[in-house]
Amino acid sequence: MRKLAFLIAGFTLALTVPAFAQDKPAALSRAELDKRIATLIYETVKDGVELYNAGKVEECLGLYRGSLKVIGGLLDHRPTTAKAIQDALATAKAQRAADGAFTLRAALDGAQNDVTGQKPGKKALWDRLGGEPAVRAVVKDFVLSAAPDPKVNFFRDGKYKLDAAGVEKLQQLLVEMISSATGGPLKYTGRSMKESHKGMKITEAEFGALAGHLVATLKKFKVPQAEIDELVGIVASTKGDIVEKPLWDRLGGQKAVEAVIHDFVVAAAGDPKVNFLRNGKYKLDAAGVKKLEGLLVELVSATTGGPLKYTGKSMKDSHKGMEITEAEFGALAGHLVDTLKKYKVPQAEIDELVGIVASTKTDIVEKK
Repeated sequence: MRKLAFLIAGFTLALTVPAFAQDKPAALSRAELDKRIATLIYETVKDGVELYNAGKVEECLGLYRGSLKVIGGLLDHRPTTAKAIQDALATAKAQRAADGAFTLRAALDGAQNDVTGQKPGKKALWDRLGGEPAVRAVVKDFVLSAAPDPKVNFFRDGKYKLDAAGVEKLQQLLVEMISSATGGPLKYTGRSMKESHKGMKITEAEFGALAGHLVATLKKFKVPQAEIDELVGIVASTKGDIVEKPLWDRLGGQKAVEAVIHDFVVAAAGDPKVNFLRNGKYKLDAAGVKKLEGLLVELVSATTGGPLKYTGKSMKDSHKGMEITEAEFGALAGHLVDTLKKYKVPQAEIDELVGIVASTKTDIVEKK
């Protein structure tokens, strides 16, 4: 990205700064100007594709926009192309980032064809997929195969229901989305990927299983491998907006959780409102504290999508006979919240973890 920024700056300076030791700027032929523009477009597209495929859609859009503004101002000898660039910039301004990036990429390709004298390249991916009838057939088959697969968990453990009308609407939105992303004529009318999948807690494995169904369906319809790779690349670029990291990762993983648990145990153990050692009934030496902290880390991992398995007894068995009260449980939870805040854990993650802890109350509290 920095390399291209220097290229754009240097390109602009090369066109505006007089040649050294000359009284007048060196004349630049239109052919040489077109050659330099072609180089700029090539570098822009190459870096833009890398950004887009890495999920940095906004950065890709900004790169394309900046380059086109420079290029458009240099094409007074190609007014049709200059006008096409201005139109594309205006269109992209009103679009979502992903759609805008595709609009500006098409403008870059068009300008490249013009300044190099090349004929337009291959058809848009939408057309190579077969257009609307073919895409609709693929989408319908894809939904039918993915929906019943437990590895996809399409309905999120029964949280979502879809009647015939809902299925039809979903398929329409998918067709629109593919159209918008592949140069088709249909505009996407749904919510953004991030908004529409928020709270679904979709995992990488589920996203991968869904993509697997898409690939299998495309192969069933005998779509060429090049087009499959291109479409799957577009789908993969949305993963960052669809897949939600497990709470374990959002808490910072094992080292962060271990630090929180250590401070939490130290704070709670010294609070008489928690009555951690049950009026002296239980003793904990250094080895015992270490074991307890290890079990708590395992417990957090097991309940938040982490890699560690819980090796202790159930909550009910491990707290049986302790006669823990609601007030003591509340005081313990309070220390957990305070420790999480101390480590600057975001409120959403605090609420989620505390909700998990609260769900164990019936197995821990014995006295109202």
